[in-house]
Amino acid sequence: MIAYIPVKASERLPGKHLMKICGRPMLDIVREKLSEFGKVVILSKIDLPFDYEQDDSEDIMQLVHNLSLKNDAFMLIAGDMPFFTLGDLNTLLSHFSGKSTMPVHKDGKMEPLFAIYSGKMEIGSNLRVMLRRSGFIGIDAGLFSKNAFFNVNTQSDLSKANEICKSPLQ
Repeated sequence: MIAYIPVKASERLPGKHLMKICGRPMLDIVREKLSEFGKVVILSKIDLPFDYEQDDSEDIMQLVHNLSLKNDAFMLIAGDMPFFTLGDLNTLLSHFSGKSTMPVHKDGKMEPLFAIYSGKMEIGSNLRVMLRRSGFIGIDAGLFSKNAFFNVNTQSDLSKANEICKSPLQ
Protein backbone atom coordinates (compact mmCIF):
# COMPACT_ATOMS: atom_id res chain seq x y z
CA MET A 1 0.00 0.00 0.00
CA ILE A 2 1.34 3.41 -0.88
CA ALA A 3 1.95 5.85 1.97
CA TYR A 4 1.67 9.60 1.50
CA ILE A 5 3.25 12.18 3.78
CA PRO A 6 1.65 15.61 3.40
CA VAL A 7 3.96 18.57 4.09
CA LYS A 8 3.10 22.25 4.19
CA ALA A 9 4.64 25.34 5.69
CA SER A 10 4.09 25.53 9.43
CA GLU A 11 2.89 28.84 10.84
CA ARG A 12 3.71 27.97 14.46
CA LEU A 13 7.11 26.34 13.83
CA PRO A 14 8.47 27.28 10.38
CA GLY A 15 10.70 24.62 8.87
CA LYS A 16 9.64 21.99 11.40
CA HIS A 17 9.75 19.05 9.00
CA LEU A 18 13.48 19.57 8.46
CA MET A 19 14.31 20.22 12.11
CA LYS A 20 16.43 17.57 13.72
CA ILE A 21 15.20 15.28 16.41
CA CYS A 22 17.16 12.24 17.48
CA GLY A 23 19.95 13.74 15.34
CA ARG A 24 17.99 13.54 12.06
CA PRO A 25 15.47 15.63 10.14
CA MET A 26 12.01 14.71 11.41
CA LEU A 27 10.63 14.12 7.90
CA ASP A 28 13.47 11.71 7.13
CA ILE A 29 12.59 9.64 10.21
CA VAL A 30 8.93 9.38 9.15
CA ARG A 31 9.84 8.59 5.53
CA GLU A 32 12.30 5.87 6.51
CA LYS A 33 9.85 4.11 8.84
CA LEU A 34 7.14 4.11 6.19
CA SER A 35 9.53 2.82 3.52
CA GLU A 36 9.71 -0.47 5.47
CA PHE A 37 6.16 -1.13 4.21
CA GLY A 38 6.38 -0.06 0.60
CA LYS A 39 6.28 2.99 -1.58
CA VAL A 40 6.36 6.38 0.14
CA VAL A 41 5.50 9.67 -1.54
CA ILE A 42 6.10 13.01 0.10
CA LEU A 43 3.51 15.51 -1.12
CA SER A 44 4.79 18.98 -0.37
CA LYS A 45 3.71 22.57 -0.74
CA ILE A 46 7.28 23.71 0.06
CA ASP A 47 10.72 22.97 -1.39
CA LEU A 48 12.47 20.10 0.37
CA PRO A 49 15.90 18.48 0.12
CA PHE A 50 14.15 15.11 -0.37
CA ASP A 51 12.42 13.65 -3.40
CA TYR A 52 8.84 14.88 -3.35
CA GLU A 53 5.85 15.58 -5.53
CA GLN A 54 4.35 19.05 -5.58
CA ASP A 55 1.05 19.31 -3.70
CA ASP A 56 -1.18 21.84 -5.46
CA SER A 57 -4.32 21.05 -3.48
CA GLU A 58 -6.08 23.87 -1.67
CA ASP A 59 -6.26 22.02 1.65
CA ILE A 60 -5.92 18.60 3.24
CA MET A 61 -9.52 17.67 2.42
CA GLN A 62 -8.98 18.29 -1.29
CA LEU A 63 -5.69 16.38 -1.12
CA VAL A 64 -7.39 13.33 0.41
CA HIS A 65 -10.23 13.54 -2.11
CA ASN A 66 -7.76 13.71 -5.02
CA LEU A 67 -5.70 10.81 -3.65
CA SER A 68 -8.85 8.75 -3.23
CA LEU A 69 -9.57 9.17 -6.94
CA LYS A 70 -6.11 7.78 -7.81
CA ASN A 71 -5.84 4.98 -5.23
CA ASP A 72 -8.20 2.25 -4.05
CA ALA A 73 -6.59 2.60 -0.63
CA PHE A 74 -3.65 4.56 0.78
CA MET A 75 -2.00 5.52 4.03
CA LEU A 76 -1.78 9.14 5.08
CA ILE A 77 0.82 9.76 7.78
CA ALA A 78 1.76 13.21 9.11
CA GLY A 79 5.35 14.28 8.54
CA ASP A 80 5.52 15.76 12.04
CA MET A 81 4.75 12.53 13.95
CA PRO A 82 8.16 10.85 14.19
CA PHE A 83 7.62 8.49 17.11
CA PHE A 84 5.24 5.89 15.69
CA THR A 85 6.80 2.44 15.54
CA LEU A 86 6.77 -0.30 12.96
CA GLY A 87 4.46 -2.11 15.38
CA ASP A 88 2.05 0.84 15.18
CA LEU A 89 2.04 0.59 11.39
CA ASN A 90 1.42 -3.16 11.66
CA THR A 91 -1.50 -2.50 14.01
CA LEU A 92 -3.02 -0.03 11.55
CA LEU A 93 -2.53 -2.37 8.60
CA SER A 94 -3.78 -5.46 10.44
CA HIS A 95 -7.12 -3.75 11.17
CA PHE A 96 -7.61 -2.66 7.58
CA SER A 97 -10.27 -4.74 5.85
CA GLY A 98 -11.15 -2.58 2.87
CA LYS A 99 -12.73 0.34 4.75
CA SER A 100 -11.02 3.53 5.87
CA THR A 101 -9.27 2.80 9.16
CA MET A 102 -7.77 4.97 11.90
CA PRO A 103 -7.06 5.14 15.61
CA VAL A 104 -9.71 6.64 17.88
CA HIS A 105 -9.10 7.66 21.50
CA LYS A 106 -11.50 6.88 24.34
CA ASP A 107 -12.67 10.52 24.32
CA GLY A 108 -13.64 10.17 20.63
CA LYS A 109 -10.63 12.10 19.29
CA MET A 110 -9.61 10.66 15.94
CA GLU A 111 -6.17 10.46 14.31
CA PRO A 112 -6.92 11.26 10.64
CA LEU A 113 -3.23 11.86 9.87
CA PHE A 114 -2.30 8.32 10.91
CA ALA A 115 -4.90 6.54 8.84
CA ILE A 116 -5.72 4.38 5.86
CA TYR A 117 -8.23 5.88 3.47
CA SER A 118 -10.26 3.65 1.20
CA GLY A 119 -12.77 4.33 -1.53
CA LYS A 120 -13.73 7.67 -3.01
CA MET A 121 -13.64 10.28 -0.27
CA GLU A 122 -16.14 13.09 -0.69
CA ILE A 123 -14.82 16.48 0.37
CA GLY A 124 -16.04 17.53 3.80
CA SER A 125 -15.41 20.36 6.22
CA ASN A 126 -12.54 18.38 7.78
CA LEU A 127 -10.93 14.94 7.60
CA ARG A 128 -12.98 13.62 10.49
CA VAL A 129 -16.21 14.43 8.67
CA MET A 130 -14.90 12.77 5.52
CA LEU A 131 -13.98 9.65 7.46
CA ARG A 132 -17.33 9.49 9.26
CA ARG A 133 -19.12 9.63 5.91
CA SER A 134 -17.00 6.73 4.66
CA GLY A 135 -18.12 4.46 7.49
CA PHE A 136 -14.56 4.08 8.75
CA ILE A 137 -13.26 1.45 11.14
CA GLY A 138 -11.99 2.91 14.41
CA ILE A 139 -9.13 1.22 16.20
CA ASP A 140 -8.64 1.68 19.94
CA ALA A 141 -5.79 4.21 20.16
CA GLY A 142 -4.67 2.41 23.31
CA LEU A 143 -3.30 -0.36 21.08
CA PHE A 144 -0.59 1.98 19.79
CA SER A 145 2.70 2.97 21.39
CA LYS A 146 2.81 5.77 23.96
CA ASN A 147 4.16 8.49 21.63
CA ALA A 148 2.76 7.24 18.32
CA PHE A 149 0.59 10.32 17.82
CA PHE A 150 2.91 12.93 19.33
CA ASN A 151 3.33 15.65 16.74
CA VAL A 152 5.67 18.60 16.68
CA ASN A 153 3.93 21.94 16.21
CA THR A 154 5.76 24.35 18.54
CA GLN A 155 9.22 25.00 19.92
CA SER A 156 8.05 23.40 23.16
CA ASP A 157 6.99 20.26 21.24
CA LEU A 158 10.40 20.18 19.57
CA SER A 159 12.12 20.33 22.96
CA LYS A 160 9.88 17.54 24.27
CA ALA A 161 10.61 15.48 21.14
CA ASN A 162 14.32 15.73 21.81
CA GLU A 163 13.70 14.60 25.40
CA ILE A 164 11.71 11.62 24.10
CA CYS A 165 14.71 10.75 21.93
CA LYS A 166 16.80 10.33 25.08
CA SER A 167 14.36 7.75 26.45
CA PRO A 168 15.76 4.20 26.34
CA LEU A 169 12.46 3.01 24.82
CA GLN A 170 12.86 5.11 21.67
